Amino acid sequence: MSRPPAPRLSVVVPTYRREALLCRTLADLLRQAWPDVEVIVVDQTPVHEPATQAYLDALASRIVLLRQARPSVVAAANAGTRAATGEVVVFVDDDIRIDDPAFLAAHAANYGDPAVAGVAGRVLDARDPRPGRFDARAADPVWGFFHSAWDHDQRGEVTSAPGANMSFRRALVLAVGGFDERVTGNAFRWENDFCLTLRRAGHRVVYDPVPTVHHFYGSPGGNENLHLLGRAPASHGWYRDFFHNHTYVTLKHLPRRVLPRLLWRLYRAHVLNRPYAREGVAFQVARHRAFVAGVAAAWRSDRRRRAEARR
Repeated sequence: MSRPPAPRLSVVVPTYRREALLCRTLADLLRQAWPDVEVIVVDQTPVHEPATQAYLDALASRIVLLRQARPSVVAAANAGTRAATGEVVVFVDDDIRIDDPAFLAAHAANYGDPAVAGVAGRVLDARDPRPGRFDARAADPVWGFFHSAWDHDQRGEVTSAPGANMSFRRALVLAVGGFDERVTGNAFRWENDFCLTLRRAGHRVVYDPVPTVHHFYGSPGGNENLHLLGRAPASHGWYRDFFHNHTYVTLKHLPRRVLPRLLWRLYRAHVLNRPYAREGVAFQVARHRAFVAGVAAAWRSDRRRRAEARR
């Protein structure tokens, strides 16, 4: 018997204020051995460094370049999905390294199972690429996100996926309405939100350690996740979105009874932890304001979501 034709793959790379790392990521993608693939770059950087712009110009015939004025990784993922022509859409960050030329083939291999809607790939720290340990609590439908890691060798079903390395059937992304752009700013938990949406619709998302990327954590640009546990003045605005997104995803998918525990957990870890307590009154006031503003905004976002669903 002849094998079925290899599915067409679309790789979407949202990028924002990344330069040399973006070029490295694209070079690795263009070395992939998969026979039918398109690379879509959703560029949100206002002005690139000359070397980066020259590289993108040189790739004009090999990539699809979309421009997006308003920075949003969620909106970029939606734009890339709409533009894609592949059966499966692979999402990667703009600050990764891919050593394996069969990376895309490893993603595609999972879709021989028609029950698989999405794949979470393995993400190793580029500066310390040692595998981690599997935590069985990651499968918990309520608290699994807090125990999720994508650096271990244990294949299984998951409630979240890493935006640096994940894929989904394009038709299903569109069928459930795409990625929720109410998850805003740093977009913390946007991948978790989408996986929970797929699970609610009866679909499976699996973790596969074979398709692996090496991620340069904390690199400037992107969602500025370097502010996580940070103390710089700009961290307060970043944290407002962080608190909003955590609360909004919980209101959207989980029982209301878990919300007090979630808020207490966030408050203890990100408002009143010991290092922050030593930063002084002004810092504490600003971080408390970010917490209250983020949680209040999440309630408003969820009310709008429910109102739109009733129309």
